[in-house]
Amino acid sequence: MNESYIIKLRNSLKPELRHMTLFQNGSAIIVENKYKEILLEERVDRDIWCLPGGLQELGETFEEVAIRELYEETGLKVEKENLILIGVASGKNRKNSYPNGDKVYNNTVLYLVTKYSGKLNCDYEELTDKNNGILFPQKESKSLKFYSIEDLPDKLMDKDLIEMYLKFKNRE
Repeated sequence: MNESYIIKLRNSLKPELRHMTLFQNGSAIIVENKYKEILLEERVDRDIWCLPGGLQELGETFEEVAIRELYEETGLKVEKENLILIGVASGKNRKNSYPNGDKVYNNTVLYLVTKYSGKLNCDYEELTDKNNGILFPQKESKSLKFYSIEDLPDKLMDKDLIEMYLKFKNRE
């Protein structure tokens, strides 16, 4: 199952069933630079900042999700051995809704990375699914910026994940 198949399937349902609450599994990454600032991305689909991350594709490990999503959304590369597991977030704090009306509960594996390579890049292009004529964003980031933990933006998603990160850092 890929995204276009799911959209096609959903659109074949009665309107009242098109936006059922779903469970999603995925990963997010706290990218920490040498100044102990964390990387946030401003999303293309909403006026909000969040951590890099995304949904698990069939057959992927959570580490693979984190590595792929980080590269797709930021241009940064990380090796599996440089991922530090912080924990797993689930439950009411992970409830989210999308601009199209979908409501989801995310089960998110959170990683920390301090060793990475590449150059920040959030060029935005659209791809078309030729079979269905549906446009999909190739990049999800409108802008990328490292923030001091004391100076995070007001419109912020993933506050629960950032709290997990802070508790993890305090234990070190």
